[in-house]
Amino acid sequence: MNAARKATMAGLVVASAGLVVAKLGGLTMPAVPPALVIMLVAAALLVLRWRWVPIVAVLAALAEGIGFVASGSFARLGDAAEFGIFAGSWLRLLGVVVAVVFGVAALKAAD
Repeated sequence: MNAARKATMAGLVVASAGLVVAKLGGLTMPAVPPALVIMLVAAALLVLRWRWVPIVAVLAALAEGIGFVASGSFARLGDAAEFGIFAGSWLRLLGVVVAVVFGVAALKAAD
C-alpha cells in the first residue's frame, strides 16, 4: 500500500473518530451514523489493490464534507463552549480534507 492510500485511510479514520467525539460531546445523530459506516468501509477497502478503490474513498470523504456543511456542523468550528462537539467538528473537517487530498493523489498514483 502506498503512502497516499495510507494517508487517505488515516483521513477517513480521523473523520470517523470526529463523528464519534462529536456524538459523545452531545451532538444529536443516529445511534450509528451512516457516514461513520460509509467512511470506515471505504477505509477498509483501501487495503485492496484495486485501482478504483481510491474513488470510493474520495466520494465517501466528499459526502461527509457535504453532510458536515449541510448539517450546520460547520458553524460549530468556532464555538468551543461545547468542547466535545467543537473537537469532533475539527477532527471531521481535518479528516475529510486529508482523505480528499491524498485520495486524489492515490488515484493519480494508480495510473
